[in-house]
Amino acid sequence: MKVTKNRKPWMAFMSVVVWMVLVLVVAGCSAQVMEGSAIPQESPIVSKETPAVTSSATMQPVAESPSAEASLQLPAAEARTEAAPAPKTKPTAEATTKSTAETAASKTAAMPKQGRLVMLDPGHQRHGNNAPESVGPDTRETKPKVSSGTVGVRTKKPEYVLNLEVALLIKDELVRRGIEVAMTRESHEVDISNKQRADMANEAGAALAVRIHADGDSSPKTKGFSVLYPSATSAAVKPIAAESHEAASFILKHLKSATDTAGRGLSARSDLSGFNWSKVPVVLVELGFMTNPEEDELMSEAEYQKKLALGIADGIEQFLKSR
Repeated sequence: MKVTKNRKPWMAFMSVVVWMVLVLVVAGCSAQVMEGSAIPQESPIVSKETPAVTSSATMQPVAESPSAEASLQLPAAEARTEAAPAPKTKPTAEATTKSTAETAASKTAAMPKQGRLVMLDPGHQRHGNNAPESVGPDTRETKPKVSSGTVGVRTKKPEYVLNLEVALLIKDELVRRGIEVAMTRESHEVDISNKQRADMANEAGAALAVRIHADGDSSPKTKGFSVLYPSATSAAVKPIAAESHEAASFILKHLKSATDTAGRGLSARSDLSGFNWSKVPVVLVELGFMTNPEEDELMSEAEYQKKLALGIADGIEQFLKSR
């Protein structure tokens, strides 16, 4: 026979409490599960209308999470349309100063420097003028105002054409270096005497007048460039004789270097109207002999003309820097 023991009342109460706790725990977990499934996950895609976040320090886009960055890959055309403009930043004082200095430097390089005007005189013209002209202010001797020059024995090119070709190359080279240039002529259809050419340089206040010519001789073997300058024996040119000689020396030196030939050297002249009427330093460059067949052809070659122009320009620049 099985004997049933009576439970005490407090034990019965505790059993009820435990069961209630268990019921509440189970109910709570179920609710959390249900709530989690009911709330939608937040999308990582950023709206296209929202501008990308930028850093003012580096002006580079701030990195998002990997998932967000991956979801922001838009088509190229759409990305260009929707991209927000980058915020403007104030230039620093250092950057502003540097920019201003660079601008000023570029303007300075393009502008000719004051007191550096060079007058280039391509000798002769298409039609000579044989009317007499005084050789200088302190003599009664006269010479034709201007001739048309010599002619290439092989090229048949007139000297006035060759002179202008080389003079224009010299002009371009000097202007490129920021040296102001004026020319007595840029056309063959002129009538300008040798005295008038000197007067043009005087009136312009040129730092140096450079006359461009080619030579001729009875012997076809004679060749070589030379540089002429006013002789100090002429009273009218004594004030400019020393500087003219210096300029001639510089030009001869650089012509030798540019052409890799010795040339014929320097020559002082007192019989040239273009020298004797000059009040500014002046030289005359004889490019070579058009009566020498080989040199005649050489002086018409583009590469050799460039060498001549470069050598003359180098000499001119050295003279200007020495003043």
